[in-house]
Amino acid sequence: MSDPNPSLYGEQPQAPKPPAPGLLDQIVGVFTSPSELFERLHVSPSWGWALGALTTAGVILTVIWGLKVDVDEMLRPILERNPQIQSAQIDTIIDIQKKFILPFGVLGALFGTAVVVLLAALLYWLVGKSMAEGEKPSYVQALSAATVPGLVRLPYVLLIAVICLVRPIGGLTPEKIAPTSLGYFLHVDSLKLHALLYSLDLFFVAEIVLSYLALRKVTRLKTSGAILCVAVAVIVAIGGRVLGAR
Repeated sequence: MSDPNPSLYGEQPQAPKPPAPGLLDQIVGVFTSPSELFERLHVSPSWGWALGALTTAGVILTVIWGLKVDVDEMLRPILERNPQIQSAQIDTIIDIQKKFILPFGVLGALFGTAVVVLLAALLYWLVGKSMAEGEKPSYVQALSAATVPGLVRLPYVLLIAVICLVRPIGGLTPEKIAPTSLGYFLHVDSLKLHALLYSLDLFFVAEIVLSYLALRKVTRLKTSGAILCVAVAVIVAIGGRVLGAR
């Protein structure tokens, strides 16, 4: 029969886990002390508030931009370059797009960010199975590493929203509005090269750097594993823009 009394040398009670950093701590931390923030997230992962903030910011920007953008000016040059579309169809297509660009944009902002975060976290978690330093990361830790670095984009979203409110934007898409990328200053004939230049944005670079740091600190990936994950994210993000340029 087991002794009901605990042994003098039995297991000591574990110290309570420190609370996860709140949303304000996360926003301030990514700008002032990201290493300390990510160390805290390793112990107490948190991602829901950050995802909510990014999604809310995306929806607000989409609504503001959707109400200000000149859909005709944005789409007509693209449609005229498409040899599969007859000139008589262009006006009809633009009229349809004017009706759906805002609701579809809002749906994309609501669900697109979450899908990207979930897929990125899955990649981080799978890579961590074989390329972690010591204990393998949990999926919640991977979610934290995939979400929190994105908070560095909040000033970028705010800047674009303010510009949309204070001046006409014509047919510009959001990434072409703020003067934070090479594409804003360098104009080239190749549409795909121009898309590449727009991808080289100050805030995108900052998010990539923070993502690498989060992978090292939150999920404890080896340097090679963190570089692999960041490289995949960069290729997918920039490759999608360049291939989609028309």
